[in-house]
Amino acid sequence: MRQKDGALEFKVDAKSAVPVYEQIKRAIKLAIVSGSLEEGDKLMSLRELALKLTVNPNTIIKVYDQLETDGFISSRPGAGYYVKFDRPGTRQKEQRLLREITQEYIAEALQLGYSIEDTIQEIASMKREVTLIASKKDTSND
Repeated sequence: MRQKDGALEFKVDAKSAVPVYEQIKRAIKLAIVSGSLEEGDKLMSLRELALKLTVNPNTIIKVYDQLETDGFISSRPGAGYYVKFDRPGTRQKEQRLLREITQEYIAEALQLGYSIEDTIQEIASMKREVTLIASKKDTSND
């Protein structure tokens, strides 16, 4: 998700039930929480990111304002926006992000015509696959 210049690599899905600004905000939050963007990293300018994602600059302003309010970034007048991530609050921020992603997944499943029960059953059936992948990853790191 991160390039050498600190730019993010993700795409906006205009067909998604999730608003564009939420997709962008979530992608940046995920990059910060996962460590792809680190404390002090400079974010793309409002105009650069708007051009890259082909969205209105006001959308990026809204995203950056919300990220600043949420404590993920800070602005420096005349210098831009920088990652400002409070590590002691990481677990709580991760849980909020997980909740947002889960809500998006459920909303999309419902949009496809699946029930909540179908969605829960699908997650349960995937648990075994995910557990196997995680155990293989752990053994390959040894």
